[in-house]
Amino acid sequence: MKIILLDDHKIFGESLKMLLEEQDDILCDYVSKAQDFLKMIQKNAYDIFLIDINLKDDKTGLDLIKNLVDYNPKQKIIVLTSYDLDNYKDMAFKLGVKDFINKSVETHELLERIKNVNNGNYKKMNKSIINPLTNREIEVLKELIKGGSKKDIAMKLFISERTLYNHIANIYHKLQAKNIVEAYNKAMEIGYINPVM
Repeated sequence: MKIILLDDHKIFGESLKMLLEEQDDILCDYVSKAQDFLKMIQKNAYDIFLIDINLKDDKTGLDLIKNLVDYNPKQKIIVLTSYDLDNYKDMAFKLGVKDFINKSVETHELLERIKNVNNGNYKKMNKSIINPLTNREIEVLKELIKGGSKKDIAMKLFISERTLYNHIANIYHKLQAKNIVEAYNKAMEIGYINPVM
């Protein structure tokens, strides 16, 4: 089985490459940058793509996954990340990843799950978020967090203030929040707002 691993934390990436290659049936190429990843996959064929979501790069792991799936929907892609957030899981599985693994996983479980994906023994995950925010609600939430006035936000998003208040009510209801601070904290926890890097 040939794996390509993309992770911008070099110590983690190099250590995982060594760990994977201790297995008799695994070869692993490791890269820390999206551009190097794209070059490698043009030159070589891989059975498994092991990709982190948050990269210190111009592309996120989700951007790369979308490109891979657009090129070949049957690619066996696994997300391996510290950001085990429901919104990221939903986005990743919608894009077509085969598994979503937290980096704190035990070694034996990681190996087992990689082998399962390679053998086609994976199951589609159920949605993690029961009542997700719409794209517009996410836009509104991000503007609210910046601290602009409701009037300015409505103008910026080309909606009426009444529509804006409806969106805010929906956001608070879906996130079970009473105010913007609670909404912000819940949005961070779920993954609607990118964690501070």
